[in-house]
Amino acid sequence: MRVVLLATVILLAACADAPREHQGVWVLRWMEAPTAAGNLAAVPESDRVSFRKVGSWDPDAPLAAPDAFAIARDALLEGDVLAFRMGEAEAARSIATGNLNHVAYSLYRYGHLAIVVKDPARPGRLVQFSSQSFKGPNTDEGLDLLAGHRWDVYRLDRRDRIDTARLDEFVRVAREKAGHWYGYDFIGMFGIANAELHPDTPAEVGRWYICSTVVLAALHYAGVSLDCERNRGIGDLVTPAQVVASRGRIVPPPQVRIEAEQR
Repeated sequence: MRVVLLATVILLAACADAPREHQGVWVLRWMEAPTAAGNLAAVPESDRVSFRKVGSWDPDAPLAAPDAFAIARDALLEGDVLAFRMGEAEAARSIATGNLNHVAYSLYRYGHLAIVVKDPARPGRLVQFSSQSFKGPNTDEGLDLLAGHRWDVYRLDRRDRIDTARLDEFVRVAREKAGHWYGYDFIGMFGIANAELHPDTPAEVGRWYICSTVVLAALHYAGVSLDCERNRGIGDLVTPAQVVASRGRIVPPPQVRIEAEQR
C-alpha cells in the first residue's frame, strides 16, 4: 500500500509547495514518522535513548569565524549521525542536470544519512559510514568532504552506551560482505522490503543496505535498538528523518565472538 502511495505522490511532488526551510513534501511526511509499536514503558529510564540535534553546517551561510567549518567538523564524535539536506530549488536543479540520486532531497526532509565511525584504514581518523547506489556500504568519504554539503548532526542522549567495538565490527563486516555494486538495497529504496535491520551476529549482517537502514542496522549491532521501521521493514521506506526521530533502548550484546565470516 505504501509503495503505491509513494509512486502516486512522486508524480505530485513537482506541484507541492514547500516552506523556505525544506521539510519535505507535506503529503509524504506521515511516512517519515517512526513506528509507535515499540513499548518503552517497560524499559528502565536509564536504558531509553533518543536523538538530539547538536549542530548544523551550511556552506552558504555567513561564517561566524574563518575556521567555522573546522570547528563544526572537529566537534563530531564517533556514533554521531549526519542527516544531509538540500533546498527544494537546489535539489530540482541537481536532478535536472542528471543527478537522479538527489530525488530524495526534493521529497523528504533529509536526502541522505551517514554515521561517524573510525576509519578502518587509518587509526585515529574519523570518516563517514553510509551506503550509496552502485557502491553499497562504504567508508570512502572523510569528514573534510562535509564542507560542501548542508547537514545536521544528531547525537544519542546516551552516546556513551554505544558499543564502539561492535560498531567497528559492523562496519568491517558490512564492507566485506558488500564490496560490489549490489551492496546497495534497491528493493529497500522503493520501500518494498529492507535488508536485515536488527543483526546480532556477522551472519545476520545484510549484504545490501540503503543509507538510512545501514545506520539503523549499525546502531542495533552496537547495542542501540531503535523503534523505527514498521512491519519489520516490509512495505516500509525507511527515511533518514525517520531514523533520527526514533526512540529506542539499549540492548545487551549477544554472547558470541564477533568475527567476520570467511568468504
